[in-house]
Amino acid sequence: MRKKHPFRHALLAGAGAVSSIVLLLALKPTTDPGLAKADTPAPTLTAQASASAHSASASPSPSKTPEKKHTPSSSAKPSHSASAAPARTGSAPSAPKTTPAAPTTRTVTGATAQTQYGPVQVRITLTGSRITGASAVQYPDGAGRSRDINATAVPELNQETLQAQSANIDTVSGATYTSGGYKQSLQSALDKAGV
Repeated sequence: MRKKHPFRHALLAGAGAVSSIVLLLALKPTTDPGLAKADTPAPTLTAQASASAHSASASPSPSKTPEKKHTPSSSAKPSHSASAAPARTGSAPSAPKTTPAAPTTRTVTGATAQTQYGPVQVRITLTGSRITGASAVQYPDGAGRSRDINATAVPELNQETLQAQSANIDTVSGATYTSGGYKQSLQSALDKAGV
């Protein structure tokens, strides 16, 4: 070709553009460094740029373009399968697995209620917010008649408390004062427990 041949300029410009693109693509990483595993060797790449470099050097022009070393292009395929999903290296922690905690069991004693025949005080056992036990720790038992009445009334009041799960219990017939004091102390215990 002559020095002023019109194709010479186009060929040199094209070869320069191809060389620039090959150089830029060689500098661009082919994989995300964040996804690469430390123990995995770097993928081997096959060069696709040799044809471009060959076409640039095939022109018989006397121009002085520096020779480029063989560099891989980004269109080269890594040796591992491209369809494999990338491994996640950094992610938000997964939600903690929660197991239902066993409800706590506690015992609460109500305030002492004074009645005409003596003090009444109730102690309840709660599992979570459910009443699982009730007992009168104090009740009138000084006189023989009070002992006889309360021997049947107190167990009945304890049972009604478990059924009602509140201080809204019936008065035991014949034990009106003990029943009233029991309800008052029971409500005090429920208030302390926050139920």
